[in-house]
Amino acid sequence: MNQTATYVNIMQESLVRKKKYLTEIWELTKEQEMIARDKRFDEEAFGSLIDKKEILINNVNEIDKGFTSLYDKVRTEVLEHKGFYGNQLKTMQSLIKECVDLGMQIEVLEERNRAALEQAFSVGFKGVRQAKQSKKVANKYYKSMSNGMVNDSILYDRKK
Repeated sequence: MNQTATYVNIMQESLVRKKKYLTEIWELTKEQEMIARDKRFDEEAFGSLIDKKEILINNVNEIDKGFTSLYDKVRTEVLEHKGFYGNQLKTMQSLIKECVDLGMQIEVLEERNRAALEQAFSVGFKGVRQAKQSKKVANKYYKSMSNGMVNDSILYDRKK
C-alpha cells in the first residue's frame, strides 16, 4: 500500500504539471491569435510559437502516457481502499476537470485561429493573385501596343 500511495502522489503531481503545460499552451495560442489577426502577419513569430507549443504538447502526451500506466498499476488497490485515497482522488478529479476545460478552451481558440489564418491567407493570396493579373494585363497591353506600333509603322511604310 505504501508503493501505491507513492504512485498516487506521482499521478497527482503529473496532473498539476499537465495543467501547467496546458495553461502555457493556452497562453501561446492566445499570442498566435493576436498574430493571426494582425494586419501584418509575422510568419516567423507564428512559427516560433508553433515550435514552443509542439514541445509542450509532447510533454502533455508523455504525462498522459505515464498517468495511464500508473493508473493501470494501482487501479485495483485504489478502488479497494477508496477511503484512504479519497482526498487525493477528489483532488485528481478536480485537476482532470480543469485540464479538460483548458483543453476545450484551447480547441476553441485553435478553431478561431484557423479561421483567422484562412482569412489572412486568402486576403494575402488575393493580393498576390491581383498583382499577377495586373502584371499579366500590363504585359499584354505593352505587347499589344508594341505590336500595334509595329503594325502601324508597317502599314504606314506600305502606304508610301
